[in-house]
Amino acid sequence: MINRLSVLCFAGTYALALVSDLSRFVVRIPARWHVTLVLTLLGWLVQAAYLGNWAWRSSELPTATVFGSLLVLAWVLTAIDLYLTLRAPHDVAVGAFHLPLVLFLLGLAGFLPKAEWTTPHGWFAFWGVAHGSLLLGGAVATCVAFATGLMFLAQSRRLKRKRPPRFGFALPSLEQSERWNRVAIVVAFPLLTFGLMIGIGLIAASGREGAIRLRWTDPKVISAFALWFIYALLVHARFRPAMRGTRVMILTIVAFVFFLFTLVGVDLLLPTAHGVPRGVVESSP
Repeated sequence: MINRLSVLCFAGTYALALVSDLSRFVVRIPARWHVTLVLTLLGWLVQAAYLGNWAWRSSELPTATVFGSLLVLAWVLTAIDLYLTLRAPHDVAVGAFHLPLVLFLLGLAGFLPKAEWTTPHGWFAFWGVAHGSLLLGGAVATCVAFATGLMFLAQSRRLKRKRPPRFGFALPSLEQSERWNRVAIVVAFPLLTFGLMIGIGLIAASGREGAIRLRWTDPKVISAFALWFIYALLVHARFRPAMRGTRVMILTIVAFVFFLFTLVGVDLLLPTAHGVPRGVVESSP
């Protein structure tokens, strides 16, 4: 219960920041931008304190569970939102695209258990952390690519209909959104690739460490390979002139949806031995 209340605390602050950002439709005062920035920063600092206290008390990274991984992912994404908000003009709607995604990730984490997972030792633990860190980095880049893809599609639709910015709700240019999207995709693909390669090595070596060994037919393994294949198609399309623009952005959204399925959907909907609770391992033969 305490964990859920703590998450609700900084999630509520992010929600207030989003309301402040969207208030541009009814309030056009310079203080609105500063209020949004302060609320976002306050929520980010409270979340940082929560994650730091978790790591200190448990002596392990919060990313050991899907619940913790989603919290860290939302925290890093908020940091990127703060950076882009400070870099972009005050009338550009950055938080309107990133903060709903942050709240969605936190809400998704609220449905997942905060359980203790298996704790490997030695070199297996090192490569396990590397595996999780690389995939987390790829997840952050995937979220940024998704948000910038939505920005591109919204701006493209506005320009096609020849609608000027209204109520101070400006969007990044198509060139800027496409640049951010390209950088995010280029960063995400190698991180996911190396993270997947380390995961393959961990599967092969897991039997020697006494951990539950994933089968190659495990839904988590299959979905991870499928996600990599979708990203390979996305990178291929990203550098094909005929595929640039709207098609790439739609494929980016597809990749994000499949990423969520791989990260969370498999654990909730399908039987998988990936991330088995510690008690299951202790009772296994």
